[in-house]
Amino acid sequence: MKPLKQLMHRLLNACGIKVMKYSAYTDLISDMQKRFDFLTEKIVSSTLFLKRDVPAWYLPNASEPGVQLILRDLIKPGDTCLDVGAFQGDLTLMMSRLVGPKGQIVTFEANPLILERLTNNCISNFLTNVFLIHGAVWHKSDEWLQFFNNGAASRIDIKSTEKIEDLFRVKSISLDDFLASNKMIPDVVKMDIEGAEKHALRGFANNLELHKPHLIFEHATNDGDDALVIIKSHGYRTFCSNQYQEVHTSADFLKGSGIRNVVCIHESKIGSTGFANPLSLIEKTKFELSDFEKVSESVYSVKANLDAGRYIALLELSAPADATISYQIATERGVQGQYYEQFCRFEPSCRDLPFDLSEPQTVKINLETVERDFASTIQTCSIQIFRVDGYPVSKHFI
Repeated sequence: MKPLKQLMHRLLNACGIKVMKYSAYTDLISDMQKRFDFLTEKIVSSTLFLKRDVPAWYLPNASEPGVQLILRDLIKPGDTCLDVGAFQGDLTLMMSRLVGPKGQIVTFEANPLILERLTNNCISNFLTNVFLIHGAVWHKSDEWLQFFNNGAASRIDIKSTEKIEDLFRVKSISLDDFLASNKMIPDVVKMDIEGAEKHALRGFANNLELHKPHLIFEHATNDGDDALVIIKSHGYRTFCSNQYQEVHTSADFLKGSGIRNVVCIHESKIGSTGFANPLSLIEKTKFELSDFEKVSESVYSVKANLDAGRYIALLELSAPADATISYQIATERGVQGQYYEQFCRFEPSCRDLPFDLSEPQTVKINLETVERDFASTIQTCSIQIFRVDGYPVSKHFI
């Protein structure tokens, strides 16, 4: 007997009405159950709050593999973390799981057009330890800034000449002001705000000096080194999240790189991280295009047997600028990381894909030319797999 029927039987019995197996009351209860089910389905189908456009919390999340691995290494249960520039919340979801029920995540997003998606993704994944803030993280609070909407590349653009319908005014907030007013001490901060990182860091100076949180921020190699200079002035060492090598200026990143992510560890805390020892890249294997096996007209793959450790798969290929490339690392446990971009953006930002093996496994590398024939699209291709020698084997539970 369904729970609603049981409840109705108890209510009717309490009123002195005896319900027989084949009585009219049974038919009434059955009809009410049907109406209740119909109403529930109607509510679910008409509300956005039970929909999501990021993976469910129990499914693999392959977005930004380099940033994910670093966050998994640095975040501990019970931590207080900031996700500055969350977009739709892919990394907020992962950070929420890592800090656990005793930790907390504060998520900042400036784009007013993405707030509903971000909110829905947090609610539908039951992220009860996440607090959402609508505001533009800046060097000072309570300024009205001009914000240009461009999807995942939306940004603060004070001197914008873009179409007026794509512009919004958003109030600013500094991290130091927010943390002081809420009496919070951050442990790990992820920052991706499309060039405004240098402004956000100026408004974070007090916490950088006092509490020295771990930080990872996005860096455009063609936009100056202001953010690098600021963070290093506070006693931090800086590393490339995909190459695990120390960097001081944009010239130190992988040749030809456009967008990179910078891992920032204060000198006083470096001993507790994987960057404590000197790291070097050791080539373990290399594949040419002729080594790949054809899976379909658009998908080719190759396999490698590797020991436990941290690895980087470096892909070099040539293809038409408008071709969309999917580059994926998978094991028997599922997808470990994936890039999915047009070649014109893929080449400067997505060639090196880090991944982690907690035990010896067979790794499958999949290359796909989306909606194109692979053989006629890929002109040249090679993949080198490097092990990050000196980096500890991780034990990721989430």
